Amino acid sequence: TVAGIPDSLGGKRMAIRVAELARAGLTPDWMPGAVPRCVPTIVKQNQHGTHAGAIVVGTERIRVRGPGARATWKTIDILACPVTFSPHPQQIEATRRGYDDWWQALGWVREGLIAGGMLREVEVTAAMPRVRPWLR
Repeated sequence: TVAGIPDSLGGKRMAIRVAELARAGLTPDWMPGAVPRCVPTIVKQNQHGTHAGAIVVGTERIRVRGPGARATWKTIDILACPVTFSPHPQQIEATRRGYDDWWQALGWVREGLIAGGMLREVEVTAAMPRVRPWLR
């Protein structure tokens, strides 16, 4: 039954995944509690601790008042902290889509075992893992 999973549900690759997870008594990782966080891509460390690094993205000329009424021009660097999101929202989405695909294939296997009546000494129940455990 597992080997016959249709291509629309993942085919042979999904059959192998369902079988491997079943043997191990596991469910696919769906990244519980995963929330994308904005993190710096450059991190620096010194005696005061760890902090975000910055890069120069441009320069700007500003007018600075000197002693008395005299003003001078000064060129300063414009700094920015490059960031990324970790874990990336698309990574979370892909992992949970994989869980959903596995769940559908598992249901197909369960229905096939019930309809085929091949298991005489084992009762196949309607019990299934949660459909979308991240939506509690």
